[in-house]
Amino acid sequence: MYQFNISIPKQEHDAFVSQHALSNLLQSAAWASVKDNWKHEIVGVYDDEKLVASASILIKSLPLGFTMMYIPRGPIMDYQDKDLVIYFFQALRKWAKKKRCLFVKVDPGIVYKQFFLDDEQREALTSAKTAIANLQAAGCIHSGFSTTMDATVQPRFHASVKKCEDYIEQLPKRAKRNIHTAKKKKLQIETCGVEKVAEFAHLMKLTEERKQINLRDKEYFRKLMEIYGEHALLQMAYIDLEQEYNEVIKRYTACLHELEICPENAKKKRFTLEEQQVSLERQKKMLKEELDLHGKKVYICGTLSVMFGNTAEVLYAGMDDAFKRYMAPYLTWYHTIQACFDRGFEWCNMGGIEGSLDGGLTKFKSNFHPTILEYVGEFDFPVNKLLFKASQIAFKLRKKMH
Repeated sequence: MYQFNISIPKQEHDAFVSQHALSNLLQSAAWASVKDNWKHEIVGVYDDEKLVASASILIKSLPLGFTMMYIPRGPIMDYQDKDLVIYFFQALRKWAKKKRCLFVKVDPGIVYKQFFLDDEQREALTSAKTAIANLQAAGCIHSGFSTTMDATVQPRFHASVKKCEDYIEQLPKRAKRNIHTAKKKKLQIETCGVEKVAEFAHLMKLTEERKQINLRDKEYFRKLMEIYGEHALLQMAYIDLEQEYNEVIKRYTACLHELEICPENAKKKRFTLEEQQVSLERQKKMLKEELDLHGKKVYICGTLSVMFGNTAEVLYAGMDDAFKRYMAPYLTWYHTIQACFDRGFEWCNMGGIEGSLDGGLTKFKSNFHPTILEYVGEFDFPVNKLLFKASQIAFKLRKKMH
């Protein structure tokens, strides 16, 4: 006999979710603390005292005392079990009605297709088709297979890297070349704590301005790191400008000395040295300006990841485009992915991409040999059937405004 319960203990919920095949960070109990502008509840279904379904639900207050609910990347359960799916949503409706809920937006972490970018065959998984049918049988309305990132709350397409032996050998030549360039330029990667949140937030601000998008602020990043603690990973790439400047001065001095002793008739060698002199003078001038502006050490790229279950999610990444010659994103992302694998995680999710698979994000993330995970997408579950259509119109208008 199934039994629907509310206020599932956080520890029990996390233990169930983290071990489940559909485990996802957004269903961790702590995620509700990140989204603290929503109310929150954890509900679940027991079968003979064993938890078989659980959902961390975000609850938004609406005008006139109504609410809407959102289950990001959940509920967590076996979607092949039709009876369980139907029971969960029947029980959910009864409880949600008491909360004056108009509808529940459901975004299960069910993979519809899984493929590499160069795969010709991209067949939908049979299990995903069954899950969609069972959700529809339970009264959920599928929003369809959207391909734009802004069509759904969470992107439907993600680029995710699976752990493998000798990961760097899986990367394309251009990625290896750019990683080598970054190392040659002596870019350093530092694993940081909350003390570097301000520097990371600055890089995110520069990224916002460059891409003309709105992201998050320093306090949000701090909150993420404080809530997830040792399960949050902040990787920052930096340049030791003073060291680099001193090395250029040393090479410049040596070049001048070589020119002084170079015979006049050694035209080819003199030409090479004179070209080198011009190049080093240009580097010396640029580095001096950067040293005066930024100080001895400057952070130029960073990623913020949070780990849960068997997956590390790279939630945010930013860079200073003024230092793009260092190829910092390549080395930073490589180090981030490898650090997640070293911590024992099977997947490192690089985040959303456009469903057309031809945007700038896809092009960059393709450098890291990702598996493309196409999720089934969102469903709407009507609770107040009389007001459902009106509430959907209002929700879409509000989303468009934001």
